[in-house]
Amino acid sequence: MARTGKRPGTAATPKRATGRQGPRREKGSGGVTLLRPGVWRVAALARLKVAEVEQRLPRGGTSAKSVRAAFDLYLEAAAAGTIELAPRTIVTSRSAANTMCRMLLPGDRPFGTIALNRLTWKEIEQLYAAMRAEVGVDWVRRCATVLTRALDFARKRGLIDSNPSKDAARPRSGRSKPVSPAVADVRAVLDRVRAMDAELADAVTLLASTGMRKAELLGLQWSAVDLERREVHLAFAISDGGPGVKVVRKETKKSDWRDVPLTAQAIEVLRRQRERLVQRGGVSPSDYVFPGSPDPSVPFRPDTFADRWLACRGESPVTLLQLRHFVATTMLDAGESYRTVADILGNSENTLRLHYDGRTDVGKRRAIEALAF
Repeated sequence: MARTGKRPGTAATPKRATGRQGPRREKGSGGVTLLRPGVWRVAALARLKVAEVEQRLPRGGTSAKSVRAAFDLYLEAAAAGTIELAPRTIVTSRSAANTMCRMLLPGDRPFGTIALNRLTWKEIEQLYAAMRAEVGVDWVRRCATVLTRALDFARKRGLIDSNPSKDAARPRSGRSKPVSPAVADVRAVLDRVRAMDAELADAVTLLASTGMRKAELLGLQWSAVDLERREVHLAFAISDGGPGVKVVRKETKKSDWRDVPLTAQAIEVLRRQRERLVQRGGVSPSDYVFPGSPDPSVPFRPDTFADRWLACRGESPVTLLQLRHFVATTMLDAGESYRTVADILGNSENTLRLHYDGRTDVGKRRAIEALAF
């Protein structure tokens, strides 16, 4: 008699239909954990493996469980150099984080105390709505950028699975016409300042003759000035990093550089400034063109320079930023291309069009004159 492999007196147990082919799932390929009665956590091994490869699993030492803690981790990484941010950007990011964390959402919930695993796009849009009632749209958008970067940093560290800020609608920024002073107004304010502070007037004349930013002017050293070729090389800027960092000379935004031609007026200003410094003790290539103290190796603080201009300009409404607008609109109205002007100012062509494309230029006037009848 053939052996059946069954014990006598026992019936064969039918196999349970699984509706699937191939080997059964191995033990350990998924997990079910009881959190509390009626609530279970299910973890799939495949997802965990993907998260491990993408380095999104929590690492030892991370304890950020709230939005405030996520901001702190992000700012600590920026201060340590793990994230490359300019000193001034770190100061701005810290201020933005403090602003957002103190905002109250419906139910008087401080945004900073919300748990990361409970944060959704709804809470973030509620944050933007609360901020719009207190601050301007531009600052809300700046804060939104900081929030997105901080949550993305938390995602990469495995503290959250996704970044909910990317699903939240940011408030739209308005487009305002840039204020560009007339040539007569620029001449008048420079004449007034020259009577009170000739060196400051020369510095601002160089701004109005090249379109460089205030921070770029303050970071300009004699090694970057070529009077023979009549141009300056702009690659560095002065930035105030705040308490503990103070003033630093850093590469310009995005590490871009550009060579800007000099007008005859700018050449005269630079020669006059060199003579001043020679009379004070000499000039070396590493000295600043417009230093902030009798020591030419010490840069001007950006806020001190702005305060000095404000004190000298009197009732004139012309600001240092408006002088940059003056440079842009004057060259564009002279018929220069957006590409050329963008290269001189150190902007992208798209940014330049966003700010100045709506103005009344010579091209528009010529087109309208063709309609005369």
